[in-house]
Amino acid sequence: MSLNAYELSAGLFVRGLTNLKSQLAKAEDHAASSGSGDAALLDAQLAGDGRMRGIASDAPGDLHLYTLAAQVHWAAEGARLAIAQLLGAPRVPAANDARSFADLHQRIDATIAYLREIPPDDLEAGLEREVVIEHRRGSMRSTGRQFLIAFAIPHFFYHVTTAYGILRNQGVRLTMGDFLGNWGTS
Repeated sequence: MSLNAYELSAGLFVRGLTNLKSQLAKAEDHAASSGSGDAALLDAQLAGDGRMRGIASDAPGDLHLYTLAAQVHWAAEGARLAIAQLLGAPRVPAANDARSFADLHQRIDATIAYLREIPPDDLEAGLEREVVIEHRRGSMRSTGRQFLIAFAIPHFFYHVTTAYGILRNQGVRLTMGDFLGNWGTS
């Protein structure tokens, strides 16, 4: 059996978000047992001062790195918006307003529910659809297939991986198994 568009997009995002949700559960346990509190983890960044270490820049504020809460938000939103893009549906980002682990779990659960409702045939058609990404430097055009492979999947895993890195950096006991999840079953 060959892979299909659903498995390579929505299915992959569901799997990654499910694993991220398990990591967040371990983070909650860590916060409770260490006494550090949820806010310390939710606001943690890989570079605590908001600057990339070791990179010289004259730009004010340098390169801002998102907090754990923002990384989780953009992992979920990135998955949802990417699928909407492939479907040709309206793409309006949700507010980045999570203030608790419960809020992050709710955002992930809502995204997973949305992804599971997508008709696989609609995603197949989306691979050939023209995708236009508007940004401050102009716009980029590609097919849905190119968008998925070159942007949507790497974007998703950038945020999932950074969230994992923040948690590890904050002392949450995570392993590669926590990142990969239960890969032996469907």
